[in-house]
Amino acid sequence: SSGINAEYGDDFYEKPKIELYDSEYETMIESTRMDLEFNALFTTTALISYPDYVFLRSVLLRPDDLSVQSFQMLDLNLDGQVTPDEYYDLYKMFTKNDETSDPSVHLKTTLRVLLFDRDDSGSIDLEKFGNLLRDVQTNCLQAEFNRFRSKDSEDDRISVQGFMRAVLRRTKVTPIQRARFIDKSEVYKAIDEVSFDQFKSMIALINNFSDFEVAVRMYQIAKKPLSKAVFKRAAYVCSGEVLDDTIIDLLFFVFDEAGDGHLSHSEFVNVMRKMETSVSSAQKAKDDPGSIGLGSYFRKCIRNEMIKLYA
Repeated sequence: SSGINAEYGDDFYEKPKIELYDSEYETMIESTRMDLEFNALFTTTALISYPDYVFLRSVLLRPDDLSVQSFQMLDLNLDGQVTPDEYYDLYKMFTKNDETSDPSVHLKTTLRVLLFDRDDSGSIDLEKFGNLLRDVQTNCLQAEFNRFRSKDSEDDRISVQGFMRAVLRRTKVTPIQRARFIDKSEVYKAIDEVSFDQFKSMIALINNFSDFEVAVRMYQIAKKPLSKAVFKRAAYVCSGEVLDDTIIDLLFFVFDEAGDGHLSHSEFVNVMRKMETSVSSAQKAKDDPGSIGLGSYFRKCIRNEMIKLYA
């Protein structure tokens, strides 16, 4: 999402630069495809307000194992349900209507309809919140994946080089290191393409890499390299995803500098630990300084507001 592009009433939306009329706004809200669940956020008629964007970006920056804590930050009375009133206690921090949390004063968005139904009679439980995170993350990953697909490709697959570029763009390796790793992937002939499921499993490992590092730390202490079997088991324990053997073979080929069929701590962990915090952002901080720290800023605001509520 690149910026605020449309205004209707006092709220801002992510759409092309147009002014929305009453009839157009109502049509877009009424056309929300409830059968698509949260995938409806990615249709051409979806309306996402700036507070919606900040909320989604904040929760998506957190690792999967912190989804419960993210939900509890919204569930102010800790009854296991997030109501529209609770949601707008947080929402009001990012809108001009900052004097009230009454949902009736806020214009509806696609996200609001999906979360609380058209008449605000619904609520969010932890399962529904998990579905939101899963669907949004999957769509964001699919959009990133599609950037590396060739224009004439009919299958949901990308080249090995595209896969390595997608992985390395999440690290802070030097341009020379990145070029060397990509060059190695270009001469790898065991596979030609990577599927979306394989890509998604690798991203799950990246998102939980701090846990992976802890899991393999004993090998670092003992100064023992990682075998493929240990690597696969540690990846599963930390991410819940079973990495395909062909992807593990590729990673070992690219990052095994010694050529001994194993990965040392310096060969892989030291490179991959320099992860960017955002799953979907490819830009450096100098290109998008406003994006850095947005999630932590949002959570700090939440804490401050909760202190006011319960003081």
